[in-house]
Amino acid sequence: PEASDAASANSDSHDITGNNVEDLGYSQYSPRLLRQAQQVLMVQDRLSILHMRRKALASSACASPDNKRFCPETFLDVVAEKLAYNAVLFINYELLQDFFFQFPRELDSNLYYGKTLQQTRDFASQNPHIGQQLKLIERRQRLELVMTRLNELVRQQAAVEQHGRKRSHWSTTASPSYSNPFPGL
Repeated sequence: PEASDAASANSDSHDITGNNVEDLGYSQYSPRLLRQAQQVLMVQDRLSILHMRRKALASSACASPDNKRFCPETFLDVVAEKLAYNAVLFINYELLQDFFFQFPRELDSNLYYGKTLQQTRDFASQNPHIGQQLKLIERRQRLELVMTRLNELVRQQAAVEQHGRKRSHWSTTASPSYSNPFPGL
């Protein structure tokens, strides 16, 4: 039991790096404060290394990605750009592919198929520019219908006049049986 107490007391006096605090002569300080002080020193060392690397990156030797042997940060920057590019490709292809594929088909199925012509026109006329175009198309169709009927009336009138002339011509030269070209009607 005394050996285990000595081992536990010894383990309490060890810092992060495994050095014995009593061996270093710092036994009067709290082991927890000593560990925190060592962590602060380690963080300061890392900070100075990062500053040094940043200065090296700003130098002319690290100006291009070709010097990746001398400047690993530049190489890592190129790798990060490539990874970001691949991530964007993944998002575009894998995640948005279903949306880009299905969206036009959903629009077609919801707006075109299964709708009556009047429902489609009502939906399209909600847009003011398309509504004006639809009104112009309807007006043109009505005018074409009127023009067709007027042309038909003109042809009928011309046929009646021509028939009247033939009739008057036949009545003077022909027999009375030809006065009515369509007997029985």
